Amino acid sequence: MAGSRWKSSRLWTHPGFMKLWTAQTISLLGSAITTLALPLTAITLLHANPLQIGILFASGQISPLLVGLFIGVWVDRLPRRPLLIMADLGRAALLALIPLLSIFHVLQIEMLYLINFLVGILNVLFGVAASAFLPSLIAQEQLIEGNSNLQLSRSTMQIVGPNLAGALLQFVTAPIAIIGDVISFLCSALCLAFTHEPEYREKSPERTTVFKEIGIGLHIVLHHPILRALAASNFTANIFWSAQMAMFLLYMIREVDVPTPLIGLIFAVGNSGLLIGTILARYVVRWLGLGPTLILTPLISDLGALLIPFASRPLPLATGMLITAQFFILAPLIIFEVNQVSLRQSCTPEHVQGRVSATMQFIGWATVPLGGLLGGWLGAMIGLRLALLLVSIGLWSALPWLIWSPLRTLRELPAQNTASLLPSQRQHLNNHSSSENHDSSKDVPAM
Repeated sequence: MAGSRWKSSRLWTHPGFMKLWTAQTISLLGSAITTLALPLTAITLLHANPLQIGILFASGQISPLLVGLFIGVWVDRLPRRPLLIMADLGRAALLALIPLLSIFHVLQIEMLYLINFLVGILNVLFGVAASAFLPSLIAQEQLIEGNSNLQLSRSTMQIVGPNLAGALLQFVTAPIAIIGDVISFLCSALCLAFTHEPEYREKSPERTTVFKEIGIGLHIVLHHPILRALAASNFTANIFWSAQMAMFLLYMIREVDVPTPLIGLIFAVGNSGLLIGTILARYVVRWLGLGPTLILTPLISDLGALLIPFASRPLPLATGMLITAQFFILAPLIIFEVNQVSLRQSCTPEHVQGRVSATMQFIGWATVPLGGLLGGWLGAMIGLRLALLLVSIGLWSALPWLIWSPLRTLRELPAQNTASLLPSQRQHLNNHSSSENHDSSKDVPAM
């Protein structure tokens, strides 16, 4: 592995990793602006109605389901660093259209749908490529530290970013504020362009069709006992987490009667759990072991979720319970996320990192729209408080996948090679090596 040749044990002195970390941090800061400025552009400039805002959000979230598996194949076929740069430059160009079109008074809501959808595709490309790139950049024993540091950027930006965006929007209009995100993507691409460390790539079998290569990623995830357990648990849990998200804001306003200014405080203080969880991720796994960490952290999050439906007035008590719930949901979930990503990267052969990452993302996102619909339907049928209680109880159904898996006895990251796969999977990976090598221009999915 390229990263294994770096002698320092600390990633803060690793030049390649630091450039990747800096690139992600800058782009996340800019994206926090667009997260707020994009819907505000639709609302204030284009006078969008609630249905149009819903479509706008959906246009950016549906990308993993539509193109994620194809992107996984592309990431495994091509060098990852150029793909990361291309994703940054593409997002910069697309988002630059919004202020430009608004200046000439030709911006339409349909244009925002299309731009957000295309940016969503490039977001998936960047995420999958970055996840596949990291194991070739650093040593295996540094994966948990590396993922913790990258998650630290995400967590910090989720706290700092909205405040920065709010301050910026006091001085410029929403479309013009998006220029900040454009600049951030350009800076990110520049950082990645100066990452000259060689990218280690295993020799992979000859290419076949796109759909056969997608099938390899699916086969590995569904037949590897650890990856299957993680995928099934995420698939199940995301039904109920997305259902909770669909009801949470409405519950605070209508059932608990939380004033609007206080809602921001609840989210800001509760979201500190993201930062605390990120900092603790590498230490918790040292104390408990990898498998127990991945089993216990979702359990704690589920207990945190149970606090929400019991929050009631007086307002100080309700506020305290909601903040506590948010903190104990998010901190363990981030610890789980950092360690599950590191485990997935460690037990996946290098030349299928992209496909396995995309497959895990596809399975995890598959139930998000269903969960949102479930939450809305339950809230309307039986009331928000009871619906949230049922959803919180439903989260526990994701735990058996983890408990009854090899995670129970796993203490540390397994070796990163095909030895971590089952014999049938190694055979499946090699079966197509004798297949006819198709023209790559026909097989690479168009973007």
